[in-house]
Amino acid sequence: MPSLNFKLILRVFVLILVLVAPVYAQTAEYTIAPESEMHVDGTSNQTPEWRVYATQIDGTLSMNEEGNVESVRLVVPSKMMKSRKSPIMDRGMHGALKANEHAEIVYELASISDFTMTGDSTFTLNSTGNLTIADVTKEIMVPIEGTTREDGRVHFSGSHALLMSDYNLKPPSLMFGAYRTGDELTVTFELIAAPAE
Repeated sequence: MPSLNFKLILRVFVLILVLVAPVYAQTAEYTIAPESEMHVDGTSNQTPEWRVYATQIDGTLSMNEEGNVESVRLVVPSKMMKSRKSPIMDRGMHGALKANEHAEIVYELASISDFTMTGDSTFTLNSTGNLTIADVTKEIMVPIEGTTREDGRVHFSGSHALLMSDYNLKPPSLMFGAYRTGDELTVTFELIAAPAE
């Protein structure tokens, strides 16, 4: 009789492991916090530099139980790229991005390499992913610096230079060509990933 009880207990224990273990093995999901920032800098024939901001950044990030990033997807609505100064510049940028036909700019992570802890809560890594602008997708590599916070949030920062022409985009030209922007852009970001509720 005692052996039957032992077998019963063992079966219950195995059942608990089967049901409960996958819960603890699930990935942790994060969303991009509203206070995250991203801006794009460029040049023109009139001023040394101009800037537009991503006034809306949507995204998700997932980490496995070991703390490794498994997936990242960022979405910026094309028409939410704004100069905060000039409606004319906004219209020119939206036209260059073909925003009426392609509503979103999308980045999706493909892989991570050279992950290095640089302190108790800081790290660096190289991210490789696919950036899609106006239905053209290019693989890009971006070095990133990161910090983990006590509240569970993770801060990522970095920058990436690109050419509009690589995405079949024509740099904005305003005021009948009197104001012409350059082909090269630099995207800079400060992203905060917060645990999903």
